[in-house]
Amino acid sequence: WKAPNPPIVETMHEGIRCIRDDLITGTKIRGADLLMSSIKEDTVAYVQPRTGLAGVSILDVASRHSKNVRLYMPSSRKISHHQACCIERGAQYSFHRIAAMPNLNKIALEDSRKLGYYFVPLGLKHEMVTAGMVKVASAIREPDEVYVATSTGVLTRALQIAWPNAKFTSVAVSRNMKAGELGRAEVISEPKAFTASEKTENLPPFPCIDTYDGKVWKFIPKNTGRNILFWNVGPEP
Repeated sequence: WKAPNPPIVETMHEGIRCIRDDLITGTKIRGADLLMSSIKEDTVAYVQPRTGLAGVSILDVASRHSKNVRLYMPSSRKISHHQACCIERGAQYSFHRIAAMPNLNKIALEDSRKLGYYFVPLGLKHEMVTAGMVKVASAIREPDEVYVATSTGVLTRALQIAWPNAKFTSVAVSRNMKAGELGRAEVISEPKAFTASEKTENLPPFPCIDTYDGKVWKFIPKNTGRNILFWNVGPEP
């Protein structure tokens, strides 16, 4: 497999190496392409939370491989901007009243079995997505320290494989982490709710998701002279 996406762009800000996947749809298109290239089904099913780039990233990659995308979304009084972007970009969709996200994953998985969809787990938690990200990250000079926003932990675990000697700090932005999701990373628990935005004065000096990567920048020590890397997963769609 040869990665079809634009090369990684890295810039320096306040002494921090910054991976700028805000210049593409988002980091998930890098790992998802390997998975999508192996899928034989015509339709990919995924649960799209109110916040997150997975939906638009899957749509981006699916269009390259001539796949349809069916998104299952938690319903609320008002659609979120990220959900609306997915619909605008051509997703098939349905909204469901649920008590928790695992309930919606169960609905999507059962539908996929009945209707012949390929079900992709939350966060694109799949070994081929991880493998794709490991290959991409392995081409980057290994840092001494890495800071990333973490929800399901797919990115941090892939980077840990690519950079075995680096120290990792995961800023958990969405929920309590499950066993094994952090890998060997140390964790900082972000106190803000998953859908709450970071304060403008705490955001990095480039486009980011203020409910996700935007919450990491304030925790990174600046201008230390150490080889510290921050991975920014994408811009607002």
